Amino acid sequence: MISILLSLGLAVGWGSDLTIAELKVRGAVRADTALILEASGLSPGEEITLDRVQSAIRRLYALGLFRDVRLWTEEDSRGVRMIIEVEENPLLAKLSFDGNRALKEEELKKVLRFGEGQVVSPKAVHDGKVRVRKLYEEKGYLSAEVKALMTPVDKGRVRLTYFVEEGEKVQVKRIRFIGNTAFDEGKLKKQMKTRESRWWRKGEFKEDVYQEDLEKVVQFYRKHGYRDAEVVRDSLYYDSSRRNLFIDIYIKEGPQFHFGKVTWKGNRALSDEQIETLLDVQEGDLYNEERYERMYQGLLSAYQERGYISALVDRRERVRGDTVDVHLAIREGHPSKIHRVMIAGNRKTKDKVIIRELTLVPGQVFRRSDLEKSLRNLYMLRYFRSITPEPKFLENGDVDLLIRVEEQPTGTYSMGMGYSEQYKLIGTIGLMVPNLFGNGQQLDFTWDFGRRRNVFRLGFTEPWLLDTPTSISFDIYRIHDKSYSDFHELRKGFSIRVGKRLRWLDEYSRLYGRYRLEEVDYSYIAPDSVYSDPYGLREREWPERASVVGLTFLRDSRDLPEFPTKGSVLSCSGEWAGGPFRGDEAYQKYQVDGEAFFSTLWRLVLVLRARMGFVDVLGRRGYVPFGERFMPGGVSWDGMVRGYDDRSVGPYDGGKRVGGSTMLVFNLEYQFPIAREQVYGLVFADAGNAWRSWKDTRPLQLKRSLGFGVRLVMPPMGTIGFDFGYRLDDIRDDQGNLRQAKGGWNTHFQLGRRFF
Repeated sequence: MISILLSLGLAVGWGSDLTIAELKVRGAVRADTALILEASGLSPGEEITLDRVQSAIRRLYALGLFRDVRLWTEEDSRGVRMIIEVEENPLLAKLSFDGNRALKEEELKKVLRFGEGQVVSPKAVHDGKVRVRKLYEEKGYLSAEVKALMTPVDKGRVRLTYFVEEGEKVQVKRIRFIGNTAFDEGKLKKQMKTRESRWWRKGEFKEDVYQEDLEKVVQFYRKHGYRDAEVVRDSLYYDSSRRNLFIDIYIKEGPQFHFGKVTWKGNRALSDEQIETLLDVQEGDLYNEERYERMYQGLLSAYQERGYISALVDRRERVRGDTVDVHLAIREGHPSKIHRVMIAGNRKTKDKVIIRELTLVPGQVFRRSDLEKSLRNLYMLRYFRSITPEPKFLENGDVDLLIRVEEQPTGTYSMGMGYSEQYKLIGTIGLMVPNLFGNGQQLDFTWDFGRRRNVFRLGFTEPWLLDTPTSISFDIYRIHDKSYSDFHELRKGFSIRVGKRLRWLDEYSRLYGRYRLEEVDYSYIAPDSVYSDPYGLREREWPERASVVGLTFLRDSRDLPEFPTKGSVLSCSGEWAGGPFRGDEAYQKYQVDGEAFFSTLWRLVLVLRARMGFVDVLGRRGYVPFGERFMPGGVSWDGMVRGYDDRSVGPYDGGKRVGGSTMLVFNLEYQFPIAREQVYGLVFADAGNAWRSWKDTRPLQLKRSLGFGVRLVMPPMGTIGFDFGYRLDDIRDDQGNLRQAKGGWNTHFQLGRRFF
């Protein structure tokens, strides 16, 4: 209620010259007096007019804090005192829902836009009622009714309850098209997600989905030449039960069109020949709005790639009977250059760590492809949850580029117990800090401990040595493996790796050189009666020293570091030990790994992997240590062949695994998000094997498996994976004895993503 007392009304009505000598506020308990005075827009010394009074009342009501506002005056010897008297809206002490079964209370509260402890006005209560009902309609409860009841709790506080009568969830009983002649009803229904109820589907109705369906029907027509097609109206009605919904959709098709001549004018940066190659339209082709739009966007992209960000293409159409001529009026403008690059949102990561990953620099032409590459490089760091470019165009056409980032927790730790067939019970403590002190450096620590395996590893990586695109890594490690019953292996040493980006080749390629110096010892070797010793462990003097040099070419064009949807990874590596590098071991080892990602329908991602390896002696007195031989199987780093025990696939001697000199592994996966960025599922088919020597290699004799798995993203532990593989082949030793029978399931556990 708005009240202006009679004394004020008469004064204004008589046109008396009254001015405000003093302003006072009454009735405010929670609201700040200064806020009320400022919001009113009134001040001492002003003349009192009806317009000013009405404006003050509107302003105060707009605050949403008051259910009643009154303005009145008092006269004294100093002049006219104006009183602003308010009655405050109550605080919401308790919010509840009654009758909601289909929707949870938390879901309903989200749409209200207010909550407990806040001031609540009658308008907010009414708007909340409307939003709750709309939510029910969107979920298919078109007959839902919502009522609101406010009850006082104590002075200035109320309890609000929304009473819901959900009614029955509507089922679409029939969809009928009227006015369609070019396409039958079945063809048009296939364009819609809203479907009629059948014994195998519910026929749910959702308002937002239905509106999208109407647009899809129109787009279908316009893809097939019906340029003027439209839905002129639609009708939704129920039967007497108000549970069955009937939909009538009235279509105006219009004539079917073809493309005529496509002409253009105003191009200078692009030649006529270049534009012609971008035009995916020929004279006489059936009019296709989707193809037309793709042609238009392709032309704009071509200009943007050359820096003409502000280029405009005005499409002008002329209809001749059933033919549409298109003329493209091009206004190129001038190439835009980067004026400034600014970073915002980074609290931990230093600006230089972000800027050095950008291919866009001040003074350079602003190309869209360079921006996309820059964003991809930043995402591959794994430091940021989101990255948003905000270009600001200056008066001269240049661009100030703001990169706004949202950081995410980057450190991961793992602590727990695990079990595997090979290592039995094992404990793990791990820590990885990939953005140490915000400098982009990485620190790794791993400690695995158990009766059969003990691993200690400490590593450090500097990705930009001396602020150049050169990386350097150091590792020290100690690995004691007692998982083999015939011998115990101890390895300890250090490695150093230096990498360089090959920008002259492309944005994705790197070359790494590495050196490893380690001591290898076999503290226990089983006697002759137990172990045949196929690789002559007893003949050598332990411990031995290994001096190994390696070279790796890596090309990684994935769009995302975790669960990529496109791109590939190619790695080609070689290692050489002994010979000119000294040491007691002398071997050469080569490995090629490939991984490709393809987006398919329904957010499915097809993943293809292949791994090939070869190891042999180097020189006449060469020696390949047991640990460098290939033993795929399970989720072994040598190669995944799930369904089989870890490192169990390959040659056997006397019933013992001896590893292979050659290896071939293939993986096929279909990945799909169950809860995006949280839970992913996959199905897979694996095949692989290892062979004792090059001449024994049989690429078609692979051990195969099928299965399924799940990946859980659990910060700060990283990605946890469970795979369930089913063996399709037997594994037998050289004497034909069965080591693993086909037809069995095996469960595999992984922590973190596997990288080739």
